[in-house]
Amino acid sequence: MATVSGTWRLRTRAGALVAALSAALAAGACSGVPADRAAPATNPTGSTGAVGSPSASATPSPEPVPSSAPATPSPLTVAQLSFVFPVRGMNSYAHTHHDYPATDVIAPCGATVVAVTSGVVLQVTRVDTYDAKVNAGATRGGLSVAILGDDGVRYYGSHFASIEASVNPGVRVAAGKVLGQVGRTGDASACHLHFGISPPCQKTGDWWIQRGVIWPWPYLDAWRAGRPESAAGEVRAWQAANGCPTRPLVDP
Repeated sequence: MATVSGTWRLRTRAGALVAALSAALAAGACSGVPADRAAPATNPTGSTGAVGSPSASATPSPEPVPSSAPATPSPLTVAQLSFVFPVRGMNSYAHTHHDYPATDVIAPCGATVVAVTSGVVLQVTRVDTYDAKVNAGATRGGLSVAILGDDGVRYYGSHFASIEASVNPGVRVAAGKVLGQVGRTGDASACHLHFGISPPCQKTGDWWIQRGVIWPWPYLDAWRAGRPESAAGEVRAWQAANGCPTRPLVDP
């Protein structure tokens, strides 16, 4: 009886092993991964253990497949931006400006002023409070609009005769969006658009930077010729060298 009992126990253990092996193979087939290649789930740091999500699976991710497709370009790539000249119709401008870098685009009163590129409106001044007796730098621009372009550059225009009702801080505008009309508000003796380029710095209130820190005319020349040139590189270089001054350095 001892021999028969021992044989029966061996057969019982063998049967259990076969059943367990069959169950393991069946589980591997359901997941699509051979049982001998199954791997534990990993968390994003690469250590083994639970991923922490109810939908996490023990199935390993497929091996990455090399691709020849180029990487997605930066949203600030010049090729993806549009630039247009800020004043429609007849106009003229020089490659000089008094005291600090900016450009006065001379044009008839009432000429249309447009956004030079896509971006978000930072600041709008709709009331002309300039007083020649005080001659405060903060009010010399009269009616004005500042836009933070998608290239990270602040574009500023002033001396408007009027500004469109839809142009308000926080509003997104596209290149060519009508902003208002050329005028002579503020400290202006003739109808023109004062055009300045600067880093955003404080975004509002820093009129001594907003009015312009680099020469706009090379970009005006390019836009008039249909070339989409951004001032971002030159503006970044200027800010790296000068920071964001907290007071006017010239012509206070």
